[in-house]
Amino acid sequence: MDDNDQLEAGGHASAAREHVYGFNRATMWEQDQIPAETSAQLAEFAEIAAALPQASSQLSSTLEQALAHQVLSMDAMTDESDPAMAIGVARLHLEEARGLAVDLHKHLNAARNATAHVISQGADDGQESMP
Repeated sequence: MDDNDQLEAGGHASAAREHVYGFNRATMWEQDQIPAETSAQLAEFAEIAAALPQASSQLSSTLEQALAHQVLSMDAMTDESDPAMAIGVARLHLEEARGLAVDLHKHLNAARNATAHVISQGADDGQESMP
């Protein structure tokens, strides 16, 4: 059993966020990465995006279950007074996010496919080759 098996749902969401932030920091100044490496990274992100529609649906179901089986109220930090209305709005946004995640997967996968067969011959040193 690895550490991921010990995480609750919130822990997985936090870990995913931290990994994406880490990726962003690691690639911020990357100049020498070859297209094949980028393609492999795009494939990983496409896989993440492919899982997001299910995550959105499951979060929506979790809210629906909370509404059906829990006594809910709203805190004082919002003008909304009806938890059912707030959950309904959240579920609409999650359904929209689900569709956008499907589109994101398609675009990331298309970018991966476009770069999958690009071969790097190394860095261009700016000098013309001799005939």
